[in-house]
Amino acid sequence: MLLEFLYLVYIGFIVGLSGAIMPGPLLAFTVFDTTRKSKITGHYIIMGHAIWESLLITFILFGLGSILQLNRTIIYLVGGLVLVWMGLGITRKKTDKVEMEKPKVNSSIGGGIFYTVFNPAMPIWWATAGLALLLKGSEVMGLLGVFFIMIGHWLSDFAYYIFVSFVVHRNKKYVNPKQRQIALLLGLFVAAIGSYFVIQALSQLFSWP
Repeated sequence: MLLEFLYLVYIGFIVGLSGAIMPGPLLAFTVFDTTRKSKITGHYIIMGHAIWESLLITFILFGLGSILQLNRTIIYLVGGLVLVWMGLGITRKKTDKVEMEKPKVNSSIGGGIFYTVFNPAMPIWWATAGLALLLKGSEVMGLLGVFFIMIGHWLSDFAYYIFVSFVVHRNKKYVNPKQRQIALLLGLFVAAIGSYFVIQALSQLFSWP
């Protein structure tokens, strides 16, 4: 029992960490939110991230992962457009005091949910590689194995994003005076990610090479 638990948590942690360290909208929001609030917010952001992932995983475990695969083009298109909109919204702020455009992402937890929901790669990853990970947990220990896999996965998310938030906060005397520049760079970064997914969707719609 203990060995199986450690094995599944380890797999979940390593695979989760490989995804966590990939640059994306959630990472950009973590840097932005920590800078804006001048405190460590990574743990709150990942709480929101985990809430949405829990719903998505439940959705997939009920056999609906194939629906996500069949609708990957629309997921890429809608998610990509939202990221472009949010990214450009960040860059349009003219004042030195950085604020997110909409109240729904003023909350760190809310931002964690929002930037997970509208990350087009998220549902596709869970319907493919993530599903294989969940099945491994199920094969070893049934539903309890799935739970242990997710413990490892979320531990990696918490560890990495708290670390990023801590580093940003610890260097606030260098970072905070440059909030406007950071907002501009991160806004462009989020918009670029969104553009990439929009292009992916259009290439699938029109069968571009």
